[in-house]
Amino acid sequence: MNNSDFDLLHPQLNNYSLATAIGEENRPNKALPVRSIPLRRWIREEGRNSYHHDPLDFSKDGKASLIRKVTVAYAVAKVLQHVSECRYSIDQILRLLLIDNFAVRVYEGKLSDLGWEVEGVYVISPELAVQIRSNWQSSISFFDGTADDLTGRNVQTTITSNTTDSHPHHARPDAEVGDCDERMICYYLGRFLHSFFCGVDPQRIAVEEHGRMENDDDLCDPNVSEPSMKKNFFLSPSKNSAHTTGHSLQKDGDRKPRTKETSSNYQQMERLDFSQMFPSHSFSYVSLTGSDRSKIQNTDESFHANFYPLLEAGYPPALSQVVINLLECGSDLFRSDDFYQSLEDVTNDLHILLEDPGRFLFDQFKAPSRDQALVVDKEKLYDRAKETALLTDAFCRVALSGNSEAVCVSGFSGCGKTRLVQSVFESVDASGGYLVVQKFDETPTQSPLSVVLSALNDLCGMIVEKKNQDELRELYENITNSTNLALLSRVLPNIVRMNSSDTAVHPVNQSVSSGMNFHMLVFAVMRLMRIISSRSRPVMIFLDDLQWADTASLDLVHAILSDVKGSNCVFFVGSYRDQDVKQGHFVDEFMHSLSAYEVRCTELHLDGLTEDALNQMLSDALCVTPRLCKSLSSIVYYKTRGSPFFTFEFLNSLIDRGIVIYSLRERRWIWDVDQIHAEDITDNVLQMISDKMAILDDKDKKALEVAACFGIKINESFARDLSRTPMYTDLQSSLDKAVENGFMERDDSNYRFVHDKVREAAYLSIDSKDEYHFNLGMALYSIFADKNDDNGIATRTLLAHINHGIPSLLTCKETRSYLAQLNYKESLKSFGSSDFTSAYQYIKAAISLSPEDSWSNHHDQRIKFLFQFANAAFPCGRIQEAKDSLNEIIENGRGIHDTFPSYILLAKILFSACNDLSQAFAACRMSLQMLGEDVPDVEGAKNNLTSQVAKAKTLLKDSELLHSILVQTDDWRILAIMQAYDQLVTITYTSHPNVMPHYAGRWVQFTVVNRVSCRYTSKCIVTLGAILCRDLSQDARIAYRSAKKALASLDYSHLDVAASVFLTFYGLIGGLFEPIQACIDMLRRGYEMAMQAGNLSVAAFLQLFVLSRSIRIGANLSNLQKEIDIELKMATHRSQTFMTMRLRFYRETVLALIGEESSGHSALLSDEYLSSNPSLVEALCLNEALCSAYLGNPERIHHLSKRYLESLQQKRYSITQRSVYIIFYFGLSTAATYRNNGDPHQLRKLDYAISIVAKAAKFSEWNFKNKASLLKAELASLEEDNDEADEQYDFAIAAARSSKFINEEGLACELAGLHCKKHGKVAKAFNLFSEAERCYQAWGSTVKAHQMTNEINSLTT
Repeated sequence: MNNSDFDLLHPQLNNYSLATAIGEENRPNKALPVRSIPLRRWIREEGRNSYHHDPLDFSKDGKASLIRKVTVAYAVAKVLQHVSECRYSIDQILRLLLIDNFAVRVYEGKLSDLGWEVEGVYVISPELAVQIRSNWQSSISFFDGTADDLTGRNVQTTITSNTTDSHPHHARPDAEVGDCDERMICYYLGRFLHSFFCGVDPQRIAVEEHGRMENDDDLCDPNVSEPSMKKNFFLSPSKNSAHTTGHSLQKDGDRKPRTKETSSNYQQMERLDFSQMFPSHSFSYVSLTGSDRSKIQNTDESFHANFYPLLEAGYPPALSQVVINLLECGSDLFRSDDFYQSLEDVTNDLHILLEDPGRFLFDQFKAPSRDQALVVDKEKLYDRAKETALLTDAFCRVALSGNSEAVCVSGFSGCGKTRLVQSVFESVDASGGYLVVQKFDETPTQSPLSVVLSALNDLCGMIVEKKNQDELRELYENITNSTNLALLSRVLPNIVRMNSSDTAVHPVNQSVSSGMNFHMLVFAVMRLMRIISSRSRPVMIFLDDLQWADTASLDLVHAILSDVKGSNCVFFVGSYRDQDVKQGHFVDEFMHSLSAYEVRCTELHLDGLTEDALNQMLSDALCVTPRLCKSLSSIVYYKTRGSPFFTFEFLNSLIDRGIVIYSLRERRWIWDVDQIHAEDITDNVLQMISDKMAILDDKDKKALEVAACFGIKINESFARDLSRTPMYTDLQSSLDKAVENGFMERDDSNYRFVHDKVREAAYLSIDSKDEYHFNLGMALYSIFADKNDDNGIATRTLLAHINHGIPSLLTCKETRSYLAQLNYKESLKSFGSSDFTSAYQYIKAAISLSPEDSWSNHHDQRIKFLFQFANAAFPCGRIQEAKDSLNEIIENGRGIHDTFPSYILLAKILFSACNDLSQAFAACRMSLQMLGEDVPDVEGAKNNLTSQVAKAKTLLKDSELLHSILVQTDDWRILAIMQAYDQLVTITYTSHPNVMPHYAGRWVQFTVVNRVSCRYTSKCIVTLGAILCRDLSQDARIAYRSAKKALASLDYSHLDVAASVFLTFYGLIGGLFEPIQACIDMLRRGYEMAMQAGNLSVAAFLQLFVLSRSIRIGANLSNLQKEIDIELKMATHRSQTFMTMRLRFYRETVLALIGEESSGHSALLSDEYLSSNPSLVEALCLNEALCSAYLGNPERIHHLSKRYLESLQQKRYSITQRSVYIIFYFGLSTAATYRNNGDPHQLRKLDYAISIVAKAAKFSEWNFKNKASLLKAELASLEEDNDEADEQYDFAIAAARSSKFINEEGLACELAGLHCKKHGKVAKAFNLFSEAERCYQAWGSTVKAHQMTNEINSLTT
C-alpha cells in the first residue's frame, strides 16, 4: 500500500491529526514539519534504515530504531489502557489491534537520515490521537553520536479523541473490562507486538492456532508460502516456553546454541518485504461468545510453545520477556508467575525500557560470560527524595543568606548516610563553592584535631586551584593583615601556596607547635573563615562518622559556625551512627549548643529503604524490570531490613553460592526463590562478611586484620614498610588482593575499607587485640626508630599501637626508656596544641614505662614527667591527680629550680579550679620567699599599705629616667620573681583587693631596683598606674605618664601579656584621660590579642569593658543587645560564671533602655553576694543608676547611690572612673528628688556630685565636660537662676554632641526642654523635645523616644 492508497482508505487523516487533537501550540517542537505514515510502511522504513546486520549486534542506528519502535509499542499499550478504562467492549478493543488501524506521526528533517523521530500515534477506529512527549532534544544528540549511546528518554503520552462523548456511542454503558478480559487484551497485545517487532501477522498466528476463521481466504497473503513462514517463525513445542525468573531455574544447557544456518535465517527474516506479509485491507474480528473466549483462554501451551521468542530473533532479552509474559496471559494452565496482571504493568515495563535503555533494554554485556558483575549505580539514591530536598534547601539557604547552618545525618551503619550527603555536592560545585570531605576514625592513630585541620588544609589547596594569581595575591594579603599567618601556616601549610612565590605542596603538620594553644587556633581559624567564605563562595564541610570525633574538633567546628560577627558562609554536614550517640553524648551536646547559639541545625534520620525502593535498587543492579524482581526483593528485604550496604552483601553472597546466576541462554540474571528460602543464610551483615573473609588464605586474612588496626584506611607507605618486616611479609600484595576481592579500595595513597562494617568484621576477627596492637607497634618501632619523623605521623602511629597494647611486655630497658621519651615529647606537642586528652594519655604512658627507681637514678626525668602530667591533667579536669603530682615534686625536689614551677602551677590550680584563694595565696607567697623575697602576709600588707604605695609612687615620678635604666635580662631568678609577683597580684585582686596595691607596689619596687626589663615589666608599671589613678589626684597624671611610657615599650611578641596591659591601661587608666571611644577601640584590639594568645579570661574581661563603656557612650542599643546575646552564649558555653553574671546585668540594662520587659538587676543577685563582692556592687549600681536616670526612677537611684557611697567610705575604697559615672547619675537623681520634696539636703548632695564630676573633667573634657555642665544646669534651674541654667544646658548639649554621646545629648535636651516648659518657653521647649526625640531614636531607645513624643503633643494641646 502506498501513501495515496492509504489516504483514500482513511481520508479523515487529512482533516484530523495530532496537531488538531492537541492544539498546534502544545506540540513539543513546532520548528520541524510533521506528517502521518501508515504503521506498516513506517515498520518497513525502520527496517531499511536500521537492520543491515546481525540483530544481536545493534549499532547506534539499530539502537535508535529499536527505541523508536518501543516508543510506538508503548503508545499502543497506552491506547489499550485508555480504551479499557473508557468502558469499550472487549470485542471493540480486540478489533483495534490491527496493523492497518494505526498510523505514526513523525518529524521530518535532519532525523530522516536515521529514521523519523516519533511525535505520536494515530488510531483510525475509534479515532484516537496519542501525543508522545519526550526529551527528544537529547535524543537527537543520542542519534548523532554526541551523547552516550545508551541515553534514554522520559516519555509522556496524552490521548485525545475526536468523539465529543466521553463514552463512545457503540460502547455498552454497563460494559466493564474484568481481570479475565484484561488478560485477554494483554494476550492479543503480545501477539500484536510479536508481529510488530518480528514481522509475523497476528492474523496468521490465529490461523495456525485455531484453524480457518471468517474471511479465512483474506488472512494469508498467497505470495508468502506457509512452510516458509513456519521455517522462519515457528519452533518445535515446549523448547522455547521456559521462563525462569523467580519461578524455576533451568540450566543453560537445556537450549542449543544458535547455528550459522539459523542465524542466516534470522537475517533473511529481517530482509522480508513487509508489504507481502500484511494483507492490503483491514481484518474485522467477529464478536466472541463466551465459549469462544473460554476456548482462547484455556488454550494449552500449543500456541506460545511454538511462538518464536524475540530473543531468538536477536532482540534484547528484556523486550523478549515483555512479549513472553503477555502471551502467557492466554493460558491458565501453563504460565509462569511473571505473566502480566494488568495493562498498567505492561505500560510501566515499556516506559522503564525507554527511560533507561542502557540498563534495561539493550544487552548489558558485550561478551556474555558466567562471571558477570552486578551493575551498581553508586551515584543513584533510592527512597531519599525528602531528605535530599531538605539537604539541598539547607545549602541554598546558606548560599543565599550568608548565614552558616549545620545538618546532622544519623542512621545505622550501611543505611546510606554518606551517599545522601554526596547528593548535594553537585549543587555546591555549581554555586562556585568549596567542598571538603574528611572522615573520623575509630582508632587513635591520629591526633584529635587532625581531621578538621586536614579538611581546612584541603580547603586552602582547593582555593589555590580555583583562583587566579591576582585573586590569590589579594586573598593572601588579606589573610596576612587579618590573621595570625605564622600560626595558620604551621597547621594549614597549603595556605602558603596562596603566595605565588611558593608553589610547593606542603604536608599538613598535624601536631601544633608549642607556644600555641587551642583558643589561639580557634580564633585564627575563625578569622580565616571570615575571609575565605562568602555568599559567592560558600564552603561546605562534610565530616563523616562524628561518633568517633574528639571534642576539640567539634569545638573548632562550633566556633566557626557560631561566629556570627563575621561573614562566615559555611555549610557543615556531619553524619553519625545513632546507636553510638545517645542523649548526653558530646555529639548530642554539639547539636544542642549550635541551636542555643541560633545556628540553624537540621537533624535528618535515615532508616532502611522501603521494600519498593529496595526492589528498585535490585532492579537496577540486576538490569531486570522491578516487576520481575519482586520475588527476590521480598526475601532480601526480610533479611536486610532495607540496609543498602547489607543488601548488596547479601546479593553477592547469593551469587557466590550460585543461587543467583547469570544465564547465558536468557542473557540476564535468574534465580530460584524456593532455593533461597531453603538456604540457611545469616541476617547478620558482620557474620556474612566474616564468612567471606574466612575462606581467604591466612596471609590475606592477616592483611585485613593489620589494616583494621590502623582504622578505616592504611597508608601505602606503612603497608610497604611493614611488608619488609618478617612478621608482615607481603602485606602490600595481600592488600592488593583485598582490593580485587572487594574488601578494600585504593584511595590516593591509601588502602581504604569499602565500608566501616568490613573494617569492623576484620577487627573483630582478632583474638587478642591488645597483644596484636603491641606487636604491630613494635614492628613499626623497628622501622622508624632510627629515622627522622618530621611530621610526627609515624611516631604517633607506633605509640598509638604500643600504648594501646601491653607496655609491660617490654623487657628491654633501653627500649622502654626510648619509648618513654617519645611519649613525653608527644605529650608536649599535644599540650601545645591544646589536645589535653592526648597529652594526658601520652605522659601517663611515659610514666608507666619509667623505671621504679626514677627518683634515685632518673631524678630530672621524673621531675619533667610529673610536672607535664600535672600540666595535662589540670585542663582535663583531673584536679586531684594534678595536685598529687605537684606535691610529689615539692616533697622530692632538690632545690628551687625543681619546685618553683610546681608552686606556681599549684597556685594557679588552687585559684582557678578549686577557688581556694587562701591556699593559692600561700603557695604563691611561698614561692617568692623561696626566691628570697620577704613578702608579708595580708595583715602585714595592711599595716604597710600606705608606705609601700608611696615608695612605688616616688619611683614612677620620673618616667623618662625609669625607662632609661631598665635592662633586658634573662636571669632565671629575676624572671621567676616577676612571674610570681604577677601571679600574686592577680590572686590578691580577687582575694584581698584592699591590700592588692601593697603587692603591686612591691612588684614595681623590685622592678626598678633590679632594673628589670622583661615581658612582665610593662604590666607591672601599668598595674600600679591603675591603682594611683583611682583618687583623681595629681598622682593620677604621674601614673598616666608612666603607664603610657610602659605601653609604648610593650613587647607584642607575648600577646597574652600585651592583652593584659591593654586591659589595665585602656580599661582603668585611659578612660580618665583619653576619649572613651578611642579606649573602646583599643580594648577591642586587646580582645583580638587575647583571643590570638588563647587567654580566654583576659579576653572575657576586655569584652566586658567594651560592652559596659559602649552602653555609657550611647552605642546603638539594638546592636548592643545582639552583641551581648552572642557573648552571653559563649560565656555560658565556656562556663565563665563571672562573665555570665556581668553580661546578664548589661542585657537587663539594654532591654530596659530599649523599652522591653526585663526582670531588673535586683533580681539577679542576693544582698549577701553583693556585700562580699564590692566590684560587682559597683557594676550593679552603675547599671541601675543609668536606667533610673533615663527612665525616671530617682528614688531607686538615690537609694543605690547612697548605699554605694557609704560602702566607699566604710572600706576606704578610692573613687574610680566608674564611681564618677555613678555620682553623675546620683546628682541627677538628687535634682529630681528636690523637685519632688524640696529637701535642702539634696542641694548639698548635688554640689558634691558637681565637684567630683568637675574634677574628672579636668582630666578629660571630652569624657566629662558635658556631664559637669548638665549638673550645673540642673542646680541653676533648681535655684531659679534661669540665665545660668540656659547657658549650662546649652553647654551640656553642645559638649555631648561634640563628644558624640548621643544618649547624653538627648538627656540634656530633655532636661532643658522640661526647664523651658516650666518657665513657659513653649517654642524652645518644642525644639528641645524634638531634638531629644531624634537623639533617642538614633540611640535605639523606643521608650524614651515615645516619652518625647508625648511631651511634644502636650505642648501642642
